[in-house]
Amino acid sequence: MQGTRDHVLEFVIAHREARVEELVEALAITPAAVRRHLDNLRADGLIEAKPVRQATGRPYHAYSATERAAGALPAAYADLLERVLKSVDGREDVATAVAEHMAETIAERHRGEFAETSLPEVRIIQVTESLRADGILDGWHEEADGYHLVNGRCPYPKAAEVSKLPCQSDRKAIELLLGQDVSQINRIVDGAAMCEYLVRLTPEPANIQKG
Repeated sequence: MQGTRDHVLEFVIAHREARVEELVEALAITPAAVRRHLDNLRADGLIEAKPVRQATGRPYHAYSATERAAGALPAAYADLLERVLKSVDGREDVATAVAEHMAETIAERHRGEFAETSLPEVRIIQVTESLRADGILDGWHEEADGYHLVNGRCPYPKAAEVSKLPCQSDRKAIELLLGQDVSQINRIVDGAAMCEYLVRLTPEPANIQKG
């Protein structure tokens, strides 16, 4: 039988990042109890915290799971996830449909966070910051071939080892939010230093002079 500590860890893993207030509301326990469980999980190396500054109001701590936490899920959950991914992998039509549905769910959750803009760089910044909380992106930079959006830590390494579906879903979510084609050019699970996506720069049309 699972205890509150396990439920706290599961919530953080499922949401990729969580605040104390969110855990209090979801689990119906006191802030003191939430903090005690979070402190114990941090001591065990399963949870890490980072301070987040806001434009207004006091900073808060966001809690996310470490890579070690992936192995802390109950064996039944891990086994079920692996079986589901393996049953889908290799069936391109099913995998594509599932990935697109997952991506649309992520995109729909974040669409209301963006201000209207026609500047691609501003949109890149908005999408990167929005998906940071989901563990999908944590930075970007521009190179000669386009914008490179990166993530230094895979949010689900075990699942990515079994199937490409999670990566396809993340790529599609970025694409939907940017409104531009996105390619994934590197994956941590393949040995790269980071997960990396490329948004190619669209060349400006040449001026045509009419004689």
